[in-house]
Amino acid sequence: TRAGTSRGVDMSLKTFHIIFVTMAILLCFVFGGWCLNSDFAKGHVGYAITGYAAFGFGLLLVLYEIMFLRNLKEKK
Repeated sequence: TRAGTSRGVDMSLKTFHIIFVTMAILLCFVFGGWCLNSDFAKGHVGYAITGYAAFGFGLLLVLYEIMFLRNLKEKK
């Protein structure tokens, strides 16, 4: 192979961005659910606050991804 060529996955920046944000959304929701349902969380307010904050950030990321996808659609 020549120098500078890649044998990896050829993915556009837009596709990577969509996948990355989707994974971040899933991580926020799973982490929030873990914080609220964990045995460690029983009786600890910090876990509840962190869980609800994670859900909030997950929702913000969903709104961001919707706006990003609409912006992509308008530019085409």
